Amino acid sequence: MRETYREWIMEYGTNAWAVLLELAPWLLLGCLVAGILHVWIPPGTIRRQLGRPGFGGILKAALAGVPMPLCSCGVIPAGIGLYKDGASRGASVSFLVATPQTAVDTTFVSYSFMGWPFALFKLLSSFLTGLLAGGIAQKWGGPEPYPAAQPPTESQEPGETVPSRYPTWRSRMIGVWDFGINSLLGMVWKWIVIGIVVSAALTTFIPQDFFGDSMVVSGFSGLVVALLISLPMYACSTASVPIAAGLVHAGLPPGAALVYLVAGPATNVATIGAIFRVFGGRVTGIYLGVIIAGSLLFGYFFDFLVDMTAMRIHDHAHHEHGNPLAAVAALFLVILLARFAWRAVRSRG
Repeated sequence: MRETYREWIMEYGTNAWAVLLELAPWLLLGCLVAGILHVWIPPGTIRRQLGRPGFGGILKAALAGVPMPLCSCGVIPAGIGLYKDGASRGASVSFLVATPQTAVDTTFVSYSFMGWPFALFKLLSSFLTGLLAGGIAQKWGGPEPYPAAQPPTESQEPGETVPSRYPTWRSRMIGVWDFGINSLLGMVWKWIVIGIVVSAALTTFIPQDFFGDSMVVSGFSGLVVALLISLPMYACSTASVPIAAGLVHAGLPPGAALVYLVAGPATNVATIGAIFRVFGGRVTGIYLGVIIAGSLLFGYFFDFLVDMTAMRIHDHAHHEHGNPLAAVAALFLVILLARFAWRAVRSRG
């Protein structure tokens, strides 16, 4: 029992710092990736490869996103950066859905806890949900909010020579920072803060064994419970694997672990808020609807098709995020967020 408000505050601060340790390295990596793509890829290339509203760009975006090691908040600047650089809405949404669910390291961690059937099924579900979300968003997502996201014109066809936007190494370094940090992170910083606050509150005020003690559900209802746990929380795709295995140990069906790992990394307050800010309410609804329905559908079919007695679920060890690199990244992110907040206050004054 926590006896004083001071204990609550200290625990909340500890949990908020833990979220920062988990989030900061991947978020900053996503900003770096977005900045590098923006600076080094010649103008018009992304438009030519991902800008057309057909199935080809959506497929390429999903294929590119599945192996990329970016978590839920790390994919925000990368995906939005692609969109602002000329990728179609469908390709951008496909990338945003497929990327945070999977990566090479996540696949091997999933195998170590759950076995190859689970790991490979998770890869397939991530790829297919990305394709489906991208296709629906492209066709029924409404008008494009950015002119830069329109399909390429004839003058942008392959073979055209376009001068580099950043001719020197110094200008490239400045361009990476300006686009990745000032532009993209500056656009979504408020939602990042909200995500940290909400995730830390959930961890602090919901007892750790709450769901385990009340775990009497099975079948499809267990999948729904896993979905409800995963939706509001920040979840790193790799770090969530032990948590998903713990849900199964607590009594949920193994498909619930798949639901948690598909829905969790792709949905949290920061991600949803950023997508709403850039793409609007209709695309945000499509994004959430495909992830929710897809995670439940694939979780159900996994339980139905795979022999559960052949799937190994290992006792999980604590996944440590408090390494020095994560601490440095967390401190740097706090400084950046404080800088954006101060600028917002000054602009209103």
